[in-house]
Amino acid sequence: GENAEAWAWLGEAEQQTGLTNGGHMELEKALELKPDSPTVRGLRGLYFQRSGNFRQALTEFQAAAALEPENPTWLVSVGESYSKNGDLIRALESYQGATMLAPDDPKYWRLLATFCAQNNINIKDVGLHAARQAMILSKQDATSVDLLGWLLLLDGSYEGSERMLKRALELDSQDASVHLHLGMLFLQMNNRASAYDHLIHSRDLGNSDAEAILKLYFP
Repeated sequence: GENAEAWAWLGEAEQQTGLTNGGHMELEKALELKPDSPTVRGLRGLYFQRSGNFRQALTEFQAAAALEPENPTWLVSVGESYSKNGDLIRALESYQGATMLAPDDPKYWRLLATFCAQNNINIKDVGLHAARQAMILSKQDATSVDLLGWLLLLDGSYEGSERMLKRALELDSQDASVHLHLGMLFLQMNNRASAYDHLIHSRDLGNSDAEAILKLYFP
């Protein structure tokens, strides 16, 4: 009964399954028992994030990051919360901080590059560098190659984008994201037939973004 982490995980389980009060009572109990636990503060952050209370989520993730400053995962969560609160500058700084803590882990470079791509910010000076670092650290990973292709597309470097995306397709021909980005690229290049083929393939692999683009450009 005095195990704060157990209370926090119970709260997480109840929110995930939609039971009783959704985990709020258990997470409050966990905080009462051990406010200096990064696990407790992190799970509380997830709870508030899913509830749409992004300000409180940010507070919890900041507390977790302060308690466990060498854990890059908390900085990613802080960055995501800043982004949800509309503060893209601090969000970017947090994602960059995560890569500084784990410079040899391609996951954090991918997350930084993806943040830049999704928000269409700092593509040239931050996003492309991050995507290249991710690919260097995981050369045979289709996700990293695809990500670099996407950033090159956003930067207007169509030739380089096509080269990267086709390489990603060689690594994984059933990657819905690669087909999506090839479809987007060919739309920009006014090659509608190829764009349509890749978007159809991406949609059939379950990508909802491809479906939305198809409805917009191929009604």
